[in-house]
Amino acid sequence: MMSTLASRLSMAGVLLATAGLPESAPAQYQLPTLVSSVKADSLHEAAVALEAKDRFRDAARVHRRSAELRPAEDPLGFRCLTEAAALAYFSGDPSRARTDMAEAAGHALARGDLRAAALAYLDAAWIAQEQKNPRQVWELGHRAEMLAESPLLGASDRAAILQRIRRVPESMRMAMRREP
Repeated sequence: MMSTLASRLSMAGVLLATAGLPESAPAQYQLPTLVSSVKADSLHEAAVALEAKDRFRDAARVHRRSAELRPAEDPLGFRCLTEAAALAYFSGDPSRARTDMAEAAGHALARGDLRAAALAYLDAAWIAQEQKNPRQVWELGHRAEMLAESPLLGASDRAAILQRIRRVPESMRMAMRREP
């Protein structure tokens, strides 16, 4: 009888110790998040320094890396990707610029910033139009149009997106209307 009681008590002790683990687990994961954030910030600063030295391709690459290390809710991730897109575009790599802008839109969506996401999708669609890629124009433009119809947008944000859509060249609007 004593061995049964002892085994039950030891089992209860193990269960209590195990139940306490989930509370301590998040504390163990705080350090990597902080380290990633510090590294992302230092990469952002390095990218800005590279831009100042006119090393645009390298700066774009470092901005991308900085954005990868940031959590979705960090608005600097969106900024890093839009900077990378602009630098890639001016460096003569429009395909990479289009990809960076589409990824920036994804970062904005993850934060719930529908206006920034729609405008980034429109920028990416504009680049696709320059590349004569109607399928991408349609896909990216359609995403922006869908976001413009969201009931979560305020009237001024919706108006800004729709105004931007109306300003795009007619050939781009035609490509956006056609399905791939």
